[in-house]
Amino acid sequence: MSDPPLMLRFLGALVEQLGAQMYPSATSTIAELISNAWDADADNVWVTIPFGRSWDTGNATISVIDDGVGMTRVQAQERYLIVGRKRRKELGNDKTEGGRLLHGRKGIGKLAAFGTARILELCTVSDGTAVRFRLDYDGIRDQPPGSDYQVEEAHDERPLQDPAGTELEHGTRIVLSELKLKRAINADQFRRSMSRRFALDTTKMAIHINGERLEKFDYPVQFRFPEHAVPDGVTVEDEWAIEKLPDDRPVRWWIGFTEKPLPDQDMLGISVLARGKMVQRPFFFQRSQGVHGQLGQEYLVGEVHADWLDEGRDIDTDRVQANRDQLQLEDDDLTGFLDWGKRRLAWALNKRLELTQTHIMEQFELDDEIQELLSEFTRSEKARYTRLAKYIASFEGMDKDGVLQSLKEVIYARDDVAVRQMWENIDQEAPDIQSKIWEIITQFSLIDARRSYTLIEARIEAIRQLKRFIKEGATEVPTIHDHIRKNTWLLDPRWHLLGREVDVRQLGIHYEPEYDSGIRMDYLFALGSGDFNSSDELIVVEIKRATKADGTTYQADVSDLTKFQGYVAAVHAKARLNTDPATVKGLLVAQGFTETMLAQRVIAEQSVSPKLIFRTWDRVIDDAERLHKDWLETEQWRMNDSTHTSESDSGEQA
Repeated sequence: MSDPPLMLRFLGALVEQLGAQMYPSATSTIAELISNAWDADADNVWVTIPFGRSWDTGNATISVIDDGVGMTRVQAQERYLIVGRKRRKELGNDKTEGGRLLHGRKGIGKLAAFGTARILELCTVSDGTAVRFRLDYDGIRDQPPGSDYQVEEAHDERPLQDPAGTELEHGTRIVLSELKLKRAINADQFRRSMSRRFALDTTKMAIHINGERLEKFDYPVQFRFPEHAVPDGVTVEDEWAIEKLPDDRPVRWWIGFTEKPLPDQDMLGISVLARGKMVQRPFFFQRSQGVHGQLGQEYLVGEVHADWLDEGRDIDTDRVQANRDQLQLEDDDLTGFLDWGKRRLAWALNKRLELTQTHIMEQFELDDEIQELLSEFTRSEKARYTRLAKYIASFEGMDKDGVLQSLKEVIYARDDVAVRQMWENIDQEAPDIQSKIWEIITQFSLIDARRSYTLIEARIEAIRQLKRFIKEGATEVPTIHDHIRKNTWLLDPRWHLLGREVDVRQLGIHYEPEYDSGIRMDYLFALGSGDFNSSDELIVVEIKRATKADGTTYQADVSDLTKFQGYVAAVHAKARLNTDPATVKGLLVAQGFTETMLAQRVIAEQSVSPKLIFRTWDRVIDDAERLHKDWLETEQWRMNDSTHTSESDSGEQA
């Protein structure tokens, strides 16, 4: 008797991987429901969501209502209730009956609701008859292998109406309840994030959130391209730059830079949209950044539209990941697009630098303090200092006050032999002094050494301040957190800060901490490019206050360790999705550890991947002090050596 055939079976837990973990935020969940309304040829979609309060009260709900075509009972069974239905392939085209370009593709977006809620109730009307049913997340997950899930009867018997109470002849209502998220959502931030996800034709479908119509994404910027500059060969239409890639595929874009670094990490970068919906969260085109790029990107916001990114009907032509808000960046078909993005971003960063320099110099020339500072000099000396100021203004992150301070340092050091020699060399150069001045300053080293000396003195003062915070029992938030954010080199000079108070769920990982409701790691650093997806190393940092209010040492315990390990594991899981994943490490800083924690720490430190490191505040301060005291001595030697060398050269010439 032969063995029975082997069978591929699906567990109900699949809904967890395809729903809860792929759509871990209210924004991503609701975005999918809005896309469903678009695909249903709706004129309106109304979202009602509780803002500004916790959702763990048990009675909070989210509703999404549209006036689209709706579904009959047969359509609900054969279309909506089949997971993995390839709508575009089944229909033989990628457009709705109303002619819209479809958003849906893989038939799993309906599971997005379970990233936010445990219960989904649906009411839909197409032929005058309402179809109602209820889906239970836990019930689906508990299904035995190979069995179908029988949907439950709906509890909500209300007629299908819009929020104003007008009954709809056709459309769909989805109500989400038993919401998972406990953190209150900010209304403005939610609307801004949602507007960034969609650029739909508002003459075809309007999105309403709590009665307020969603406007197109717009962010106040200091410089916007193509408004302030246009690359060669690029045309402009309605404030958008229009161009074609080398393979003749079209793209539309705008790139902007804010005056101050963007406080909202969700806004930072360039988002990519196709068919009016975001297909790539804001990113930097995997661009390797130099000094200008790293700092300039803190101000960067923009959009690229390319409908061809979501064309086609089957998986072979799909360039977007399953959760529909990230491109498959490893796809060879996207190489030309990514290369274009890197070049266009480099152009924009350089143009921003030029415009910033011009803006600073305009302020410089009108500033009373600067004019007073230069008043004692002759016309030629003023011109010389102005040329130097213009070059300093090109340094990334420099503002008028920074130019003024730098110029003061040069003027106050003008009696030094090295500085006098520098000015003599500048006078002998061609009019285009900017291209030569750095070479001259580097050659003599004096100004650079003096600035480094001042920087190190400021850093040593920051170390002293940290020592005072630790001694006086300052709290993590906001005191120590703010100090570390401003002085990340205290932990490691090589690290680039990716984010502070990073929401673990933004990494695309469903995370439910065991010991408390915290979901935000203190810091996430990168070693390498300064970008999550292309860094050599990612470092999760958690810090604890040194002393409690009663003056005793704060002892980190096992619950602190568990939460710390959870954060590191979440980053490690996200990093492993990349083809060439970064090494992930974790650093926990505390002044003391309980005995139980010490025992667990010994075990944790043996982990190779991800590597876990533990430091006391005394160790952090000691390492920082030794590094900067050695550096200070080196810069003192450089200044003395530079002066001696200059004097020797003068003697030989004489």
